[in-house]
Amino acid sequence: MITNERQYRITKSQAEKLKRKLLEFDITSKAKELDSRILATAEFEAIKSEISELTNQLLEYERLKSGIESRFEAKSLSELPNILICARIAQNLTQKQLAELVGLKEQQIQRYEADQYVSANLKRLLEIADALKISIKELARIEPISESDETNKTTVIAWNEFPIKEMYQRGWFEGFSGSLDSLREEGEMLVRNYIESYKRNPIQAFHRLHVRSESHINPYALLAWECRVISLSVNDRNLGEFKKQNITPEWITDFIKLSRHQNGPFIAKEKLHDVGIALVIEPHLKNTFLDGAALLYKNSPIIGMTLRYDRLDNFWFVILHELMHIVHHLQDGKLENIFDDLDVEDTHKIEIEADKYAGEELIPTEAWTMSLAQFTRSRDSINDLADKLEISPAIIAGRIRYEAKNYVILNDLIGQGEVRKHFPDVIFGV
Repeated sequence: MITNERQYRITKSQAEKLKRKLLEFDITSKAKELDSRILATAEFEAIKSEISELTNQLLEYERLKSGIESRFEAKSLSELPNILICARIAQNLTQKQLAELVGLKEQQIQRYEADQYVSANLKRLLEIADALKISIKELARIEPISESDETNKTTVIAWNEFPIKEMYQRGWFEGFSGSLDSLREEGEMLVRNYIESYKRNPIQAFHRLHVRSESHINPYALLAWECRVISLSVNDRNLGEFKKQNITPEWITDFIKLSRHQNGPFIAKEKLHDVGIALVIEPHLKNTFLDGAALLYKNSPIIGMTLRYDRLDNFWFVILHELMHIVHHLQDGKLENIFDDLDVEDTHKIEIEADKYAGEELIPTEAWTMSLAQFTRSRDSINDLADKLEISPAIIAGRIRYEAKNYVILNDLIGQGEVRKHFPDVIFGV
């Protein structure tokens, strides 16, 4: 969304450049250059898609500036941030003028609008709404209990519901050398011994977790995967003692800079290891749809990752997201397990915070808003910002693809196929 005149000018200039590029685009020549008409057509369509998106942003900003729209309604409180931005523009107030109305600095309003007011508390939202003469009416209601809520209230363990065959095929039952036929007879006993080796009271595991997903999750597969991750972490005898105060802003900055190294994912595991955080790579089980998890086992934190997407941009966002959960959300005896499918937009407070913290640490808002990369999306602008922040260009490219909701652009910059190879002991695709 365009929020000020500077962004409007930059976006308009970029849209004009892309239109000229599209007019000059010769699919036949490009197909010869790439040795693929499919890739040439994809590039052509990507340019068209970018033009369409930029044009829509320009039209939205122009419509708001014209004052045509003066009535804004939200179906829920979660829609208020976007309405605040639209209302400011519609009233022809600059970010500086709004800041003066509420006694803030212009940069603070810029930060609020850049992250859709995620960092603003309710009191601040109401102050800004009042300054913009926006009245808020919110209907409170009790939502019906969802299927996932019922899952969390499991009181009886059905041992036959675990993915016993898949666990067997992956070699999780150490010491068992029987056939699939004998597995049918001994499977429930094997899985019970396996789970209770790490969860003395498995039922509690269903109460002390948060799952980010919109799919039907198999809670038993989730618990089995969790125990597998724990089992691999406890074998790491040289893991340092975890102290939250060691995870300083400077430590996080240095950690992210590891992304510049060719073997960054491997070094990242060692750096986490040094501060007492185990990083375990274990492919997800069927019907779990996982990217990662933040776990607490005997007061020791674990980051579990599935690497279902073998891309650098995904690796660094997932690992930062789970690290933020460890630092800000995990509590012994309360919330001990957080499982994330990061393809899903989640409005839960801890997920909004983890997304925000991870995004801010990877690419600070100030650097992002001042960079041309988010508007031009060119290789040069991406590399310039990556050099300035001393991070991998894949992180910048991934941010652009996510915000554009366009996953066919910048494919050559996201580090496809550059993660799993650093963990040769992990077997994928079983």
